[in-house]
This record gives sequence, structure tokens and C-alpha cells, in this order.
Amino acid sequence: MYTIQSFSSLMQATNSPLVNTANSLLTGLKIQMGQQWYICGKLALNEGNSPRRPLNASPESLECQLLFKAAILSSGVSADTPLMVTIGLPNSTYRLYRETAEQTLRGKHIIQSDPAVYGEDGSGILPIEVAHIDVLPEVVSCMVALRRGESCERGAFFVFSFGFGTLETGLSTDEGVVENAMGSAPGMHYAVNILREQLQQTYDLSFQSIQQLDEAFRNGYLYINRKKIDLQGLRKKAIQTYYAEIVSPALGDVVNDRNLAKSNRIFLCGGGAHYGDLIDCILEEFGDIAGVKIVDQPESLAVKGYLLNSMRYIQDQSKLPVGIDLGNIQTRVALAEN
Repeated sequence: MYTIQSFSSLMQATNSPLVNTANSLLTGLKIQMGQQWYICGKLALNEGNSPRRPLNASPESLECQLLFKAAILSSGVSADTPLMVTIGLPNSTYRLYRETAEQTLRGKHIIQSDPAVYGEDGSGILPIEVAHIDVLPEVVSCMVALRRGESCERGAFFVFSFGFGTLETGLSTDEGVVENAMGSAPGMHYAVNILREQLQQTYDLSFQSIQQLDEAFRNGYLYINRKKIDLQGLRKKAIQTYYAEIVSPALGDVVNDRNLAKSNRIFLCGGGAHYGDLIDCILEEFGDIAGVKIVDQPESLAVKGYLLNSMRYIQDQSKLPVGIDLGNIQTRVALAEN
């Protein structure tokens, strides 16, 4: 039904010529913004000295606009194809940034890339037109994917999306979204920072960015001074602390008696749903009162919802629906196969 491309949301400015450094466009994203060149994704991980990605930046920021262009470029869309795009924002910034995102990202864009990075010739100029852009709260997009995607869920259900930047909560019914259950809380970066504080008591982490530490957090190990440090025990403690301080209070406000009368089904999504230690905490608190389910490919549920929302606006084959998830750790773009 759809294809999804993803790349790391890391980026860094560079003036270095990079030739035959990557094997494809996706692994060789080098894009010009103004007079400055930037490397993104895996190329930034491999060639950057200190790649960055601020948390939940404004759509007007260079970072968001760069990742937006990188997502469009990585999707392989044709020049001048009118695009119908949906992106998302955390509930905490949705009302603040929605109009800004629509005004900033709609219209014509010229994407200047460097094909020499992956061994190709040409100017690397791609003109594209964003004919329409829609902005959804992230958790609403997850609800759209559950209701209109493969599982075609009916009835009421809770959705908890554990992203790196935020934890998004929501309750969906057949009639619509329950506003009092919509919320945002600090995401998995809170646990990563706990891990950082623990490690800093023993090791010098000045050279590690939060994104690099997140990768180590996911892998369960980190190399420091050419020694492999096992992080699984520290990670478990960090997740348990994050759950007690952030997650449990946030979910407790949503899964209350009033909302349980509507539903006792909980769907978990977002990259954090891959952590067994986090799932154990959720099951311990809610396992006896609710049915808890981790969705398939939990990290991709939001971008599927963005694509399904874009498809609502397609009346003919002249426009292309696109879903883009400008994540703090991974950026994903989804296209319909037909």
C-alpha cells in the first residue's frame, strides 16, 4: 500500500567536497540552504564532527526546512509534481506552530543537492511544488493509521506514542478525539539524559551529542576509550526512573475512571515501544485493567497516518500524496505505491 524511507535527523554544515562517499542518495544527502551546504542523515553520522538536531524546533527554523527538503528529495518524487503533504506536531506545539508550518512549507521549493556524493553527475536541482499541506497532532495521525490502515480499528481506544522528543497521549472514539485525553510530556530523551548523568560520574562524555547517546541507548552499549561499555543495566534504571517521574503521572491523568468507561484498550507506538523495560512498567500498572497492544512497526505508525490523511485530498492522478514525519531522531517519508 505504501513505501517508507527513513534517515537520521542529524545534520551539520560543511564546506568539504565529498565525492563517492556514499552509495545512494539516501545515504548521501547533501543539500544547499542559502549559501551553505549541509549533510544529513547517515552522511552526517559518518562524515560530521558534531552533527545536531534540536528538539521540537519551529517550522521556520533552518533545521526543519532542511529536513523537509531532505525528506522530499529522499522520496524520489519527480520534478514539478504537485504534492499533497501532511506533517505532524506534538500536541504541546500544535496550536503554536500549525499556521507557521502551513505558510512556510506550502508553495514552490528548489532543492539543490550534490549527486557527486554518491557518484553521479548532474546539477542536483529539483523543483517541487507543495500544492497543499496539512498539519496534524502526532497522536491524531496514529489514530488515523489505526482506523484507516490495515487493522481498521473500530470503537474507542487509547493511543500512547513514545517518541524521542515527546510522549503523546490520546483517546479516540468512533465520534472523534476526546480532547481531555490529549497531552504531551517529555519523551525518551528524558531517560537518555538520566543515562548521561549516570555515565558522567565515571566517563568524559563531552564529545557525545544527545543523538549519539540515543543510539548508544538503543544499542545497549557504548565505546569509550576503545572499551565497550554495557549499558543495559543503567538503561533499565533510567527507563524505570523516567516511567515513575514522567510516564506514570501522564498516563494516570488519561487512563482515569471517566475515560476507562469509554475504553480499556491501549495501543502503544513510537520508537519507545521497542524497549521491553518500558513495556514491563506499563503492563505492571495497566495490565490488569486494560488490554495493552504494541502496534506493528510502532515507529512508523505516525507517518502512515500522515500519508492516509494526504490521500483524502487526491481527486485525480495529477497530484501525489505524501506523509512526512520530521522526527527528532529519525525523519520518515511515506508514499502510496500506486
